[in-house]
Amino acid sequence: MKHLAKPIRRPYFKTNLFSILVLSLCLAQSAEAATVSASAVIDWSTFKITAIDIGNGLPTVTWSNQYDTSQVNNGYYNNAYDSAANWSSGTSTTESLSTSTYSRSASSATSINQINANAALNGSFPYQSLSASSSSQRSGSFTVQGSGLLIFEANYSLMGDLGASSNASASFNLSYYNGGNSGSVNQNVNQYLSTGSAAVTENDILSVALVFKDGWSGSFSANTSASVYGYDYGTGGGGSVPLPGAFWLFGSVLAGAASLRSANTMRRMRPFAEVAR
Repeated sequence: MKHLAKPIRRPYFKTNLFSILVLSLCLAQSAEAATVSASAVIDWSTFKITAIDIGNGLPTVTWSNQYDTSQVNNGYYNNAYDSAANWSSGTSTTESLSTSTYSRSASSATSINQINANAALNGSFPYQSLSASSSSQRSGSFTVQGSGLLIFEANYSLMGDLGASSNASASFNLSYYNGGNSGSVNQNVNQYLSTGSAAVTENDILSVALVFKDGWSGSFSANTSASVYGYDYGTGGGGSVPLPGAFWLFGSVLAGAASLRSANTMRRMRPFAEVAR
């Protein structure tokens, strides 16, 4: 009758081995390296200024100066900067670094069609911290003839992917001044991703407005920025892929089912074990 006791141990061993394999797979998958990236774009082809008359003639804008700037910071020592004294020449900056185990890059640019900033990290860099960032700005000063409401607007797009830590932002800033009078308004949109966040894309419209009087001066700027940061704790990359909660839930259910099966098997076999004694 000794053979009756054997089935008690075998299912218990197999189901627990299965649980260990499931959990090991979860842990192994979480260490895979992937890209951490961020980007911000203002679509300048959609930029427009809308003037609304409030009783003293439709206001018009005359630009006195216009500037573009772009810069990147790819770590502590890799920096680049570019500028232009108009909105038509464009600016462009790019820095990148690649090794056998990781790469990082940052770029920014202005053109007649867009203002953009991008940053990315990829790979593994055990027990190191890496970062990359970029920004672009379009700005100018103007005077207003007539009195009325001026609305500045354009489309924008923000993207963040697999955030170990990534940030993308776009903003409009508008101000007026005339002797002792001044005022300003701004709109800033931001997407920040931290460890475990899902990739995100946002598309919408930036819009700012102020009332100007005849002869007043004003200034305007449009800005984009992107940054990424990662630290590798020695488990496979600062850009480790965070597994979705559903995967962990599935693994937990399988492990629980295996344990339950083991317990039920032991309960069913207990009478045979007692007979075997």
